[in-house]
Parts: sequence; C-alpha cells; structure tokens
Amino acid sequence: MGIVSDLAEIVGPDRVSTSDAVCLSYAFNCFMGKGIVRKPDIVVMPETAEEVSAILKVANRYKVPVTPKGAVGGAGHGGPLKGGILLDLALMDRIILIDATNMKAVAEAGCSFFKLSQELFKNGLMLPTAAYGPGPSVAASAITPANGFGETRYGANINLVEGFEVVLPSGETIRVGSMAYADSDFGPYYRYITGPDLVGLFTRSNGAFGIVTKVAYRCLHRPAHWAFHSYCWPLEKIEDVTKALMAVTAIEVFDAHLYDKWWLLGMGFTIPDDCHFALTVIVNAENQQELNGKEQSVKDICQTYGGASLPGIAENVHIIWPTYFCLMMAEPPPSAHTPTKKLRRYLYLVDELIYPTSKVPDVYTKVTEICQKHGLWDPPQAAGFDGFTMSPQVICSPIPIALDDSDPDMVERFHKAQGEFREWFGVMGGTFQYRLPPLVPEFVWTNQLSAFALLKSIKAVLDPNNILSPGTFELGEG
Repeated sequence: MGIVSDLAEIVGPDRVSTSDAVCLSYAFNCFMGKGIVRKPDIVVMPETAEEVSAILKVANRYKVPVTPKGAVGGAGHGGPLKGGILLDLALMDRIILIDATNMKAVAEAGCSFFKLSQELFKNGLMLPTAAYGPGPSVAASAITPANGFGETRYGANINLVEGFEVVLPSGETIRVGSMAYADSDFGPYYRYITGPDLVGLFTRSNGAFGIVTKVAYRCLHRPAHWAFHSYCWPLEKIEDVTKALMAVTAIEVFDAHLYDKWWLLGMGFTIPDDCHFALTVIVNAENQQELNGKEQSVKDICQTYGGASLPGIAENVHIIWPTYFCLMMAEPPPSAHTPTKKLRRYLYLVDELIYPTSKVPDVYTKVTEICQKHGLWDPPQAAGFDGFTMSPQVICSPIPIALDDSDPDMVERFHKAQGEFREWFGVMGGTFQYRLPPLVPEFVWTNQLSAFALLKSIKAVLDPNNILSPGTFELGEG
C-alpha cells in the first residue's frame, strides 16, 4: 500500500492517475509558453468536499504537496509549483442554489461560468463574465481573482463573492462569510457576518490556505436594454483617450475596454488608418429612456475628448466573448469576427498588469519603448494592448504577443523584454492580476514585506506540514 492506493480507495481507481501523459497534460499554461513546465506526480479528481477532506488527510500523512486546479482559463501557474498531487476539481460542478428572489447563487468549485451563467439568465440574473470567457470555474475565478466584462461597474469577480466552503490543510471543512448561514432559514444572504471578513483570506492565496469547494455569489439583475459604443483616437492623443476612459468609468458604465490597433488588427478588425486606440463602452438600462440618457453621456464624454465614432467594434468584441449578457442567439451576427488562417504563432503574455488608470500613458509608452528595442513591436509579432478598467479607477492590462515559439531567438528576446519591463513596473509600484512568484518578480512581496510576513505566519498555523500549494509564500524560489 502507498499513497496512490490510499487515494484510489477515496475516489476510486478511475479518478487517480500517475500516467506520464496525463500528468504532462496538466503541466502547462496556455500563455506562458512550452518552456515553463509544472508537472504534477499524481492527478486526482474528487467529486465531493468529503473526498477533498480525505485526500488532504492522506497528503498530510505522507507529507506530499497538494495543489488545486479549476477549469482552464489562462490564469494560474499551469501546474503545481512543487509537484505532488494536482487536485482537479472539474467533477465538482453542481449548482447548489439559485435564489432569484434574494439574488443569490451557490455552486461547487468546479462549476464553469458558462453553466452557472446560463442558469442565472433563465432567472433574470447575471454575473460579470470571468476572465477568458466562460471556461474558468467559479472557485478559480473567485480566488485568482478574475476580471472580465462588467468589472468597470462591479470590480473583480471576488467583489460579488459572499461566502466560501473551504477544506483546510488539516482536512477540516469550514464555512466563511454567507456560507456560514447556508443551512439556516435565511440562507447565505450576507458576506460581512460577525467578526473579520474571512472570505478575503482565501482570495489571491493560490489555494495555500485551503481548498475552496463551494462559492456563494451575490447575483445581479440582468437589464433588458443594452447598447454598445466605440470611439477611436490617434496615438498622439493617448492623454485624451485616457481621460475619456476615466470619465466613462466614473459614471459607472457596465463595461469599458481600451484596445490598441495591434490588438484590433490581430483579432481581424478593420479600422481607419488614423485609429491607434479604440475605447469600447457597454451600457445597460431598465428602459429605453434610461438607456438613451446613458448613451448620450458616453457620446458627450468621448466627443469632448476628441474621439471619433467607430461603429461595430464594441458589439463584435462582446460577441467574441463566449458568455453573452444580452444577446441570446445561436450564431453571431454576420459582422462578427471569424478567425482566419494565420502563420504559426503561440500567444504569450508580457503580463497582466494592475495599475492606476491615470498611468496608462506611462505604461503604454514604456511597453512600446521596450518592445521596439527588442524587435517585438512590428507585425506579425506585435504586442497588443487590452485594458479594462475597474470601478476605483484601476486598470488591468493584459499585453498579449504572438510569437513563433519554434524560434529560440524570438522567445529569448521576448523574455528579455518582459524582464526589462517588469523591473520598471516594480519600481513604479505595479502588481499583477493573477500570478505569484516565481512566475512574476518577487517585488510583489518585497514591496509589502510586513504583510508578507503575516501571510507566512498564517500559513504556518493553518498548514504546519506545508502541503497546500507550497512555494506560494516563499522568496528566492525562482
């Protein structure tokens, strides 16, 4: 008997694998390239919180690391930092509750955003889409925390999370936030119950403090009326487009995205020659009169700052995103983008940056300067810019770049440019949407050493054997 046999006794032999092919399939992240491999030794697929608890007790006995994984959405490390057991939660995908009256939902950790969204739509509700469409699971989207359409008004995905069920490293199951009252007559109705907000403890923790097995959401009413607007600016008007972006964010439009021409051309859009930036705005309302007023406000702001109308971009970007809020259709409209055959390329991310929206000109200028220096600014490997604002005037900017990953020189130039930009970004005080060291620089910890020390202390108390996502709160591991 050994750990594999013990795990098979818990979940059955069909849901445990040490196959090299199976383990290797979990070792990559779709945006980090084939050079970064984080391969588990064992893959286990539990179906219940009770099985998760039993697995963690076995892992403690053998002192083997355990790392949770949701559905593939592009975030995270692509596999465990230090091998051991990868806990694939995809089979834990039930929707436990949809309370249309109180606008609440509870789902298991592995439930996809698409599955939950479709059920919410049927009840007149919605949630802002998780990053990279509907594929990511609700737990991964909550704890990363993800950003997607709707974050301009509502912020990151975690802002709508009200409770978790969590299996601690010891195997003990606890409920925090609204989930503490999930079995009461009132149900899971409020995040900020008596005492500190423990929901936040498990956010951005990479699963190091516990395995989230259920997520409780505060859902949103889905308005009947929607409109899409796009405006464009030339490169030299970057200060003006930034002011327009901040102004539409301030009036709490549903969504605002800023794209540069390289992102738009890469996605197959046709744009005017003098269009370098496109600001797309989504507004919604309960009636046509309210919608008309919001549309006029967006028009006034964009025209005040010199934007030129660019029809067809905002709605088609929204259609490309697979979870629709307002368009319940089987097929996209004819004008929606259809990918065409392209040269062999692998999509890397320079990074997914978090910083004040007011600093867009500084960040964009620096990205341009460094990419030009390393020969990464001209097609077909041009870096693109996709910036989406969040309600407190903070922006997240994924910087994708399509590279021929069979060309070692090109990949080396990419990593040099990435490292050079990160050095500047850390000095400026920036941070990242998802990842933690060693996959991003240690300045995300060293910029807040006292908080980092507290996190390590909490980790030591909750997980004395350091079995859950080891490497999460460590320096010098790169």
